[in-house]
Amino acid sequence: MNKSKYIGSRKTIVSAAIFLFFFMHAANVNASGIPLNVIGPHEYALPVNYDSFNAIVQYGFLQTDNMAYDNNGHRGSGPGTTTAVGLTKYVHFFTVKSLPDVGLAWEIVLPEISVQKPGFSASGIGDPLPGFAAWIKPSKNSTLGLQSFLSVPVGSDAVSDKTWGSLTTIIGDVQLGDLDICGHTGYIFKSTRHQTGVNDVDPGSTFHANLRFGYRAHKYLEPFLGVDYQVTGSSKDEVTGQKIVNSNSNETALGAGMMLNFTDSMNLTARYDYGVEGKNTPVSNSLNFKFAFIW
Repeated sequence: MNKSKYIGSRKTIVSAAIFLFFFMHAANVNASGIPLNVIGPHEYALPVNYDSFNAIVQYGFLQTDNMAYDNNGHRGSGPGTTTAVGLTKYVHFFTVKSLPDVGLAWEIVLPEISVQKPGFSASGIGDPLPGFAAWIKPSKNSTLGLQSFLSVPVGSDAVSDKTWGSLTTIIGDVQLGDLDICGHTGYIFKSTRHQTGVNDVDPGSTFHANLRFGYRAHKYLEPFLGVDYQVTGSSKDEVTGQKIVNSNSNETALGAGMMLNFTDSMNLTARYDYGVEGKNTPVSNSLNFKFAFIW
């Protein structure tokens, strides 16, 4: 296989690590951040019938929680925290001879998390997320697949979610000339959260959807728009059996950004997101970036 023929389309499988940040309960305040909103254009414009290759990706996320939605969807003062998340990811892409038209990937993501506000600070290495993905190409310019990740609660006490979590999504990408439509949708399920000195909690499950619309305006430049959505069910007190008040949430956020393609094997994506409607969660107000190197 001519490796250079495919390397430009080898965009890394989307990271699931941002859902760790979303479910983090530092200082008993629900953090903002829509799961899997780290994706950019061409995230799933993936090849089949290739030789094995690798990718290293560094994601970054900076969120200010100055505003929050109440139970009626009205905006008010937020928790006032500033959260910085780094997501370091290694991906190995491979194929098997018995499935020549199926692409496969294994990856591991390690989050680095810091939450700061006057009088409060929490930081550390978050729960690692190993994952696996498989995809096919229904046509030359489209991709359809499935990915699944597992959150392992072994991170630093200050930032670990302290639950086992699974995330499974349907992924897809369609290229129509210079236009790229990329996205995914899926569910997050979490185990019971055991907590010292307080009742155990059964977290609500989350549905999310994320879309990106990119336009290749130049060989090196691709502006894009993003739409992200999540809805989370109520958590339940395992001792009383009662739902925890205002623990259900939802949010829709819009964003815009730019992908810079330095070479076929190296790119940088930057994006700004802002929440437009929601309930029981801080308003998304974040800067996001991704640097990817493929070899």
